[in-house]
Amino acid sequence: MSEAKNATANPSPASGTTDPALAGIEPVSVWRHFGALARIPRKTGNEEGVRAYVKAFAEERHITCEENEVGDLLLRANPEAKGQIVGLQAHMDMVCVSKGDEPYDFANEPIRLKREGDFICADGTSLGADNGIGVAYALALVEEEQGPIEVLLTVDEEEGFSGIEAVAPGWLRAKTLINLDSEEEGYLTIASAGARDFQIRCPAERHELDVSVAPIGLKVDGLKGGHSGMEIHRGRTNALKVVGKLLSIAKDCGGVVYGVGGGMAPNVIPSEAKAVVGVPPERVAELEKRSAELVQALITEEDPTLRVDLSTPQESRKPLTKESSDRLVQLIDQVPSGILVASPRDPAQPFVSNNLGIVKELPDGAFQLTLMSRSPACEELEGLADRFGEIAKRNGGELDAGKLVAGWAPDYDSPLLARFRRKYKEQYGEDAKILEIHAGLECGALQGKYPGMDLISVGPDITGAHSTEEKVSVDSTRRTYDLVRAVIKELHEAAPTE
Repeated sequence: MSEAKNATANPSPASGTTDPALAGIEPVSVWRHFGALARIPRKTGNEEGVRAYVKAFAEERHITCEENEVGDLLLRANPEAKGQIVGLQAHMDMVCVSKGDEPYDFANEPIRLKREGDFICADGTSLGADNGIGVAYALALVEEEQGPIEVLLTVDEEEGFSGIEAVAPGWLRAKTLINLDSEEEGYLTIASAGARDFQIRCPAERHELDVSVAPIGLKVDGLKGGHSGMEIHRGRTNALKVVGKLLSIAKDCGGVVYGVGGGMAPNVIPSEAKAVVGVPPERVAELEKRSAELVQALITEEDPTLRVDLSTPQESRKPLTKESSDRLVQLIDQVPSGILVASPRDPAQPFVSNNLGIVKELPDGAFQLTLMSRSPACEELEGLADRFGEIAKRNGGELDAGKLVAGWAPDYDSPLLARFRRKYKEQYGEDAKILEIHAGLECGALQGKYPGMDLISVGPDITGAHSTEEKVSVDSTRRTYDLVRAVIKELHEAAPTE
């Protein structure tokens, strides 16, 4: 289905239709919009349906809605009203992940919502609370508030940040902006890491075998996966690193490699990976035994359900040559994944990290490894190009270093932070925690384009983002919305120059 067709099938903002999983929960306006967004395909690069929905929303309420060349939207609500202009910002795209045994057509099928106690989650896929909740918050606040609000909704946050990078200086008039892309209640985020993608291309050749081997399919699954920024410090097992170890075992058993692949996106810790190997029939039992031993050695408290399944596929391809398979296995093994440098303030948190996100075979037969690195320090991300380039070179590969996305520097003297801290204490009876996160937020780009803009990021409890375990707390969504609305009301009552 084309984007245009998706758009025409979108639910109307004025329809009032509520998904059964969301019936009876507050705030009604937030969940109405979230339910509508769940029915709109919005994988990165396919945001046209969301744009159509937001444009219809603005038209119904006679709100100015502007669009730039890449498809970002800027709504200007109540521009003539008194009070400070409050900026709200969220992104329209989502990471689309499904369980391996349940293939899902994210370009055509809606997200199937379900409620489990206090949580809203999805049936077999990622939920899109990252950042559907942020978009829903923004639209609901526009409906409720009478003061001046600007809503910036961007494209491509999850893969390339091209949306926020295309926001022109001077487009927004707000000098105070609330980013709605955080995922933990009780924390006020004031800084985030920068990021950089890398790709390693590994040439490969195939040849005819002069010995008999039994094709064996290897499937790694049962892992949690998750967000490569928010969960990289938890020690979650990377399925691609596991499959690399299995390839080494197969080669030790006198085997050959036919292919390997896995991963959904650079910013997702892979929860599944597959490979096809061939081993002499008399050594299949050895491969099975050593694979089972590897699983037992790698099971952790964080990932207790790691599985490796062996199957007997039909294989018509020629296997990789020994040199090609050696290089590929060594690349997967040598590329680091996890915390590279710990935070000097908290050794359990990352200062520099890397995620081996994708391995796939290209049409020309070469293999491509895609990595995402994160750090608040640009010089660290620049230095990784040399480190990864050396790994690629010694294994016959080539490195392509992507663009560097700058981080967001903290401002502990922010008036907006002080206001949020005060309102939080009033609402919760305790102090909010201040957070500098390792994930990427679009505030870094805004900070560079709008020097002096007062920025903060908040959001409700969302766990398992970028995975099929993603869920959002109903009660946390309500409390956090009340907090944001209280701050906005106070800002609208304040003098414009305050």
